[in-house]
This record gives sequence, structure tokens and C-alpha cells, in this order.
Amino acid sequence: MDMHEHRRKRLLVLIADQYRGDRKSFCDASGLSESRLAQLLSTTYRHGQGFGEKAARALENRLDLDVLYFDLLAISESASRQDYQQHAKGDACDEDTVHVRQVNLKLTAGSVRFKMEDAGPDKPALCLHRSWLKARNLSADKLIATTVNGASMSPRLHDGDVVVVNMGDVELSDGAVCLINYLGQAVIKRMALDFGRWYMTSDNTSRKHYPRQEFDEKSCVVIGRIIILTSERV
Repeated sequence: MDMHEHRRKRLLVLIADQYRGDRKSFCDASGLSESRLAQLLSTTYRHGQGFGEKAARALENRLDLDVLYFDLLAISESASRQDYQQHAKGDACDEDTVHVRQVNLKLTAGSVRFKMEDAGPDKPALCLHRSWLKARNLSADKLIATTVNGASMSPRLHDGDVVVVNMGDVELSDGAVCLINYLGQAVIKRMALDFGRWYMTSDNTSRKHYPRQEFDEKSCVVIGRIIILTSERV
């Protein structure tokens, strides 16, 4: 699927979901003129290439959306979702984009090895632009997507959000958010260096329920670093 066409469909879904299909309301919220919106949605303007990367990033910034919102297959919960997902299942990424599949992990405590299985037909793969990966020196075959479970990383990450994990980056880094094999369970934690010792911390401020835990190499294995968050919460 052409990325410009993909972005147009994402924009139409956003307008349908968040603005009840009212393009004028969308224009008022985004600051776009109706003629400019028509250009972005046009299949003939600039030969259908009018919704480029610069325009997509600018519109995401105007609406305070996640970066790459228009490039990813993550849409809000609504009646439009079923139609969009049905379309997405039938399309493959074009030569300028790559799939990042959503997976479930099967882990063994203390082991660097793990098994992956597809998360299911209701969890479509995410589509990322090759130029974006190249600019960040990311290898597509090292990326997976998985679902956030629980509230330990709220308010930044919510239960049910989808994150992209770079398995090519397993180095401990202060402040980095990582997917970790902790005693055979996949957990997402923010790393913290304190007086030469590493800790796994939660963004949730309820320390009673989510205390920080020391990173022990015998029981903790970094699977990869979180690099992208996609969320249905706007």
C-alpha cells in the first residue's frame, strides 16, 4: 500500500472517530484550511503524493498526536475500526515501508532465548517507513511490537497500548524504557542508575504497588529498548 494513501485513510478514520466526520470541526481544531485538507485527502493532487512525511509530522504536531501516528496501524476504538482493520489485513506495506509484527513472547526465567508467536489476526502489524529506520540506524529484523500489560508505567504507557521494541539495543542506559525478562515474565520498566547500581523503576507513582527493584543479571534479561509507543488514547 502506498504510504500517501495509507495516511489519507488514517486521516479519514481520525476525522470519523474524533470529529464525527465533520471536516469543518477538524479544520477548526487543526488550524488547516478546508482547501488544504482537501489537498491532503486528494488522490489526484500532486499525482496522489500530497500527504508526504513533512505534512504528516506537521499535522501530528498541530493535533498533539504521537509521532508517526499517520504512519502506524493504531487507530482509536470506534465503529470505523473494524472497516479500517479489514482493509489493513488485505494490504501489504509497499517497498518504502516494512512490517513490524505484533507478537506474544514465551520466556524462561534467566534465559536470553525466547520464543515468539503472532499476537493474532486482530493485532495487525505496524507499518514503518524505511527512511525513518535508516535515519535512526535501526534494523527492521530486530524490531517487534507487543502489548503493554498493567498500569505500572502509567500515565505514559497504558494497559493495551502497543510498543515497538528494538531487540538490537540491550545495553543498560539511565532513563531508558526496556522490555525485560524478569523471572520468566515480560515486564516494561524504566532503568535507573543509582550510586553505581541498576534499578528497574515504574513511572506509576504508587510505590506501594510498584516499588523499584534492583536489576539482577541472574534474574533479569533485557530483551530490547522501547522506541515507539502507539496508543488509542489521544
